[in-house]
This record gives sequence, structure tokens and C-alpha cells, in this order.
Amino acid sequence: MKIKLYFYIFFFIIIHQFQLCADEIFFESENIKIKEEGNMIYAFEGYAKIPSQSIEIEGDRSIYNKLISELTIIDNVKFLDLKKEVYIESEKIIYNQIENTIFSQGKTFIKIEDTYEINSENVFYDRNSMKVSSKKDTTVEDGELNIFNFEEGFLFDIPKELISSKKTNILDNNNNNYVFDKAKVNLKTNEIAGKEVRVDFIDSFFGNKKNDPILKGKSTVSNDDDTKIYKAVFSTCNIENKKCRGWELQSNEFKHDKKKKVFEYRNSWFKVFNKKVLFIPFASHPDPSVKRKSGFLTPVYQSSDNLGKSMNIPYFYVISDAKDMTFNPRIYSDQDFILQSEYRQAFENSYLIADFSFNRDNENTNTHFFSDLDGNLNDSTAYNLKLQNVTNDNYLKIHNLKQSTPIIADDSVLTSDLTVNKRFDKKTRLRTSFTTYEDLSIKRSSDRYSYTLPHFNFKKDIDINKSYNGAFTFQSAGYQRNYETNKYQAQFNNDFNFNSYDFVSDGGIVNDYDLFLKNYNNYIDTPSSTTSKHDLYSMISLKSKLPLKKELENSTNYLEPKIQFLFSPTKGRDISNENILLNYDNMFSYNRIGQSDMFEDGRSLSIGLEFKKQDLADEDVFSFNIGNVIKDKKNNKLPKLSTLDQSRSDIVGNAAYKINENLKLGYGFSYDRDLEYSNYDAISTEISVNNFVTTFNYTTYNHDLGDSETISNNTKFNFLNDHYILFNTSKNLLTDFTNYYNLTYEYRTDCLSAAFYYNKTFFSNDDLLPEESLSFLIKIIPFAEIRGTANTMFEN
Repeated sequence: MKIKLYFYIFFFIIIHQFQLCADEIFFESENIKIKEEGNMIYAFEGYAKIPSQSIEIEGDRSIYNKLISELTIIDNVKFLDLKKEVYIESEKIIYNQIENTIFSQGKTFIKIEDTYEINSENVFYDRNSMKVSSKKDTTVEDGELNIFNFEEGFLFDIPKELISSKKTNILDNNNNNYVFDKAKVNLKTNEIAGKEVRVDFIDSFFGNKKNDPILKGKSTVSNDDDTKIYKAVFSTCNIENKKCRGWELQSNEFKHDKKKKVFEYRNSWFKVFNKKVLFIPFASHPDPSVKRKSGFLTPVYQSSDNLGKSMNIPYFYVISDAKDMTFNPRIYSDQDFILQSEYRQAFENSYLIADFSFNRDNENTNTHFFSDLDGNLNDSTAYNLKLQNVTNDNYLKIHNLKQSTPIIADDSVLTSDLTVNKRFDKKTRLRTSFTTYEDLSIKRSSDRYSYTLPHFNFKKDIDINKSYNGAFTFQSAGYQRNYETNKYQAQFNNDFNFNSYDFVSDGGIVNDYDLFLKNYNNYIDTPSSTTSKHDLYSMISLKSKLPLKKELENSTNYLEPKIQFLFSPTKGRDISNENILLNYDNMFSYNRIGQSDMFEDGRSLSIGLEFKKQDLADEDVFSFNIGNVIKDKKNNKLPKLSTLDQSRSDIVGNAAYKINENLKLGYGFSYDRDLEYSNYDAISTEISVNNFVTTFNYTTYNHDLGDSETISNNTKFNFLNDHYILFNTSKNLLTDFTNYYNLTYEYRTDCLSAAFYYNKTFFSNDDLLPEESLSFLIKIIPFAEIRGTANTMFEN
């Protein structure tokens, strides 16, 4: 039976004649003991109430000391102050009735007004002053997921919502870390005042995971509107394995305008490697939380021999949620200028980007306009509309406008077209386009244009009975075009292809076969002649291979002999002069002659052998492939350089050998079918030692494939932390003529990059002079980019 004990403090005063003043306490428990003449009351697994104070307490054990008016609750303690909206969980709580204080001993969790959560130890709670304090490490989390860590204790004034601490560490809801000395935090107004502030942003806060962005200062004041830090230092550079940061900005005052979402710097020195290089009275940029905000972007400084010094000052402007543009004026030292803008707009089902510019020199007005519209008419139909125009043939190249916008991919040929992609179902799709090309290198204006109206490609995977054990595809492609003023061509091809699935014999031989049928139609009309051709090509391909595997103690060997039979009864056109080579990589392709409108006619047998050795980590140690094509007769219409015109082709192959982690060798070859001489040899060597990597490539063509011999080298050396040297060159050994030298020195860190480029190009043509250039590029990330070039033309 549950025992209820109600006792009143004034009752004890009468009985024991003590003059005490205390609130009445009600216990409810199944096990209550009264000892020491009623001065000590013990309750087990129950709870206590103090109605006048709106307090409820529960725990495993309760001890009330009447003499000092102190209630102690032990184990699984839950203290609820309904009047003050304070909830406490602890292992032990001591409530002093006279002083109206609570002391939570050990680990403690406190929740205040369902807004603030506190995790601490040995917490003191004064109900009269409504202050909570501790000398232990404490964490407070507010309703906006900001976490406050007070390393040397804290004092929380609940009515004022003010926290004071000697050492404050704040982790905001963006995972940025703020550290203060002697800080006061007003949770009601979000105001923070402190000394020796340090802000550790997350590494990727400014767009680079390798950054270690930091902001520190002597003192700070922060509220909902802004944060001000005085005597501030800001940098995005990491300092790992470095004596100092690549760059930093020292400012008398740093301000983060939280409403405008802007970082502002006043009276600042810009320092590079701890040296003052530039005084900046005022600077600002959007804070990293801003994805789209109007403001200046990284400026670019350049210089060249042709156009002199120039400066780009891009400005990003947000027009609306779906529209923005970048105004990118370029100002030259001779007062020339380019006004360039890039406009972007997102529609419900499409996206538009357009780039245009205006330039006025002493004699001419130059402009360009490029636009690209990507969109979807519905879930199955997508389109792209591209328009390109320029008023001066060399305008894009002279001013190197390719580097200022991604929409200019080619400054020699202008392409305007409309492309539509339609997917009728999972197995049927159509792509069609209408295109105009303008070749800016052709002087005669009428010949520079060509029109492809239209170009189409239709493909359908046709369902067939599963018993056929394969896939059947129909593809139709074609175009008609006008070019060189008065020439016309129309081409239309239909392809029917059947590809069988692999089937394996009892002996482990893997087999498959392919059937190809092509209908080729071509019509050409020129002032001198008109030709029309209609052909039907067919081919069958039969392939077999025998994969073999042998596991050794320290490696695994793979051996695979393979054979392919190709047969085409139809005659192809003469392509004997096509520059097509046979190698092992294309030897087993049914289209090894590189023609989309015909097949290799006749009968041929391709025989190959592949060997590969792998270590225990499944990495290739050694590989060797060799093959040969055999025909029943010669075919003088096939490419001579490929040797497929002969009854037996060259013996082609390649090999690779990884001697160790520091040395790798490669070899490609094409030997005369009788092994009397070599037509082609390619030798590659890669040497890597620590931070040094160099690659040599030697290539020679002899006898049937011509007469040439070249060697090239690519070298990279990381000789210090973040310091690189890159070198590459190519030389014709037959003429003892060097084609080019390229030498690059680069210093690259997460926030600072400086590079110097030396390029020297030689020409054997008497009409072209060797060209030599020296250029540099400096990037101060994310603030500025400086380019410079110095070109010199010289004679041999």
C-alpha cells in the first residue's frame, strides 16, 4: 500500500520548538523513514513537491535535513522549476530552502524556457537572482543551433539572457568557430562583446577545401546587424608546413554587415609573405554565405606587347531571382577599352547565357555577340539554340576574349545552330540540328560560310525474340549542306546491326558474332560536276577468344589468344591515300579503316595474343600484345599506311613493363610482315624519384610508313614545398631541328599562385619566324589576378 506523508515545517517548529521559516514540502514515496527525532527524513524512489515555489523533484533517493532546511536528491534526479521554466537533470541536487538555491553536483543538463540547453558540471542555480553558474567547462546551445562553449566556466543571467565567461568558443550554425577572451554574450539581442577574438571558418567556406581561413583581432562587438572586429587580421591561407601565410589583410576595422551580407575592411595593409605591399583604405566583398549578390569580382591585371597594359574590373549584378549579369569592362593604358557583359537568365524549363562586347579603337568599332540557350520542351524533348557573331575577324583573338567567358570556345570558327534531342521511348531517340559555320580565317566572305540544314541521327533498339541471343539496332543518319558559295552535298545512311551476346563453349572458348548492313547514299553538286552514289554494304564479324589464368605465389598471369574473321562481299570506294595506321588497339575493330560510310571489303582474319602479369595488388607489372591481319588477296583500295592493302599486314603490338615504382617502360611497334624491318617504333620511359617525374617519348617511322624520327620530353620537379618546375620539348632527330621549348616555374598554394612561363617555338618554314614569349600569372585567391606577357619576334 502506498504511503503518503504530508508534513509541515511549522508542525516541526511547534514540536521541536525551533524558530525556523521554510516552505512546506510534500513527499510521495512507497518507502519513507524518519530518523534523529524527526530531523532527518529519508524517501526512496519517490518525488517531492514544493507548491509555493512551483518546484517538483524526483530521484532514486531523497534526504531532507530539517535542521538546515536542505533537501538532497540522489541518482536519476529530475528537477522542474515550473515558475522559472527551468528543468535540470543530474546525478545529485542539493536544494537549500532558506537561500533558495540549487547546487547540481556532477554532470548536469539544464533546459531553460525550452530555448537554451546547457551541459555542464557542478552547477549553481540561484532562484532569487535567477542566475546559473559553474566553474567547469560548459556548453550552451540556443534555438538556432548555435553552440557556445565556455572553457573556464560561465555566469548566466536568465532574465537578461546574458552570459559572461573568461573563455568563450562559439560554433555557429554554419560550422564556423569563434573564440573570445572575457566575453559577454547577450542571447536576447545576439550581441557579443569580447577581447582577443579568433574566428576559424570551415576550410571550404571560401570555396577551397585546402584553405584554412581565419579572422582574428584585439576586440569585437557583434549583434544582429553586424560584427565589428578591431585590429583585425584576415587570411584564407593555410599555414601547414609554412613559417607564415601566403597573404593576409591587416585592418584597423573589420565589419561583417549581416543584413547586406558583406565583409568590409577599413585602413588595411595587404601583406604577402609577411611583407607589406599595398595600403587599401577600403575594401569589401560578399560573405561566403551569399550565392548571388551584386558586387565587384576578382579584378585581373594584364600586359602584352601588342595591346599594352590593361585591367579588367568585373562587376556582378543580380537583376532578380532568375536573372543576373557580369559587367566586365577592360581598360587599356592607352585609353582604349572593351565593354563586355555576360547575361544569364533561368526560365522554368530553360537556361540562357549571352556574352557581348563593344570596342572602339582609333579607326573601327568592334563587337561580338555569343548566346547559348538550353531547354526542355517536355520530359522527352530537349533543345539547344546557339548564336555567334563578330564584326572583326581577328577581334576575339587580338583581345583574347576566350579567357573572359566560357561561352567562347573557338575564336576561329563561328557556329550558330539549333539542336533538338527527342526520346520517343527507352529504345527510340532522334537528334537533329540546323547549323551555320563561318570560318574567320577565309578571306573571301562568300566562301567562309557553310550550312548544314539539317543534320540528323535516328536510332532505335528493335525488340527481337530472346532466342536470337543478341540485340538488333537500326540507325539512320544524314545531312545536307551548302559550302564554298555554290557547292552542295547530301548524304543519307541507314545501318542495321545485330550484335550477339557472348556464348561459351565446353572448352571455355568465348564466342560472339556481329552482322552489319549499311545503305549509303551521297549526292554532290559543284559547278564542275555532279555525282550521285548509292551503295549497299554488308559485313559479318566472328570473334573467339580463350581466356586463361594462372595464379602464382606472388603474381597472377593472364593469357588470351583471340581471333576475328571479317567478311564483306561488297566493294568499297578507294581510300588508299587516307592517313590511317593499324595498331593493336584498333586491329579488332570492325571499323579499323576509320570510315563511317563504308566497310572494309573482302575477307580477313585477325589473330592476336595478349599476355598480362599482375601483382598481388592487381596492378599490371608486365603486358605484351601482338597481332597480325591475314587476307585472301590484296586490296589496293585500302589505306596503304595501314598495310591492310596487302595479303598480310604488318605485325603490330605493344608492351609495358613496370620495373619498379620508379621506372616504367612502354613499347609500341609495327614490323614488316616478314620481320625484315620495322616500320614503326615508339618507346616511352617514365622515371619518378620522390618529387621528380620525367617522361621520354621516342617515335620513328621507317620504310613503308615514311621517314621521321622525333623525341619529346616532359619533366616535372617539385623541388620545395609548393614550388614546381615543368619543362617540355620536342625535337626532329632527322633534321636536328627543335620544334619548341616550354619552361614553367610555379609556386602554388591554396590561396596564392605565381607562375612564370617561357615559351619558344621554331618554324622550318621561311615565311614564319621563330616566336619567343615570357609571361607570368599571379593569383591572390580570392581577391585578384594579375597577368603579364612580353613577346619578342626574332630571326634565326
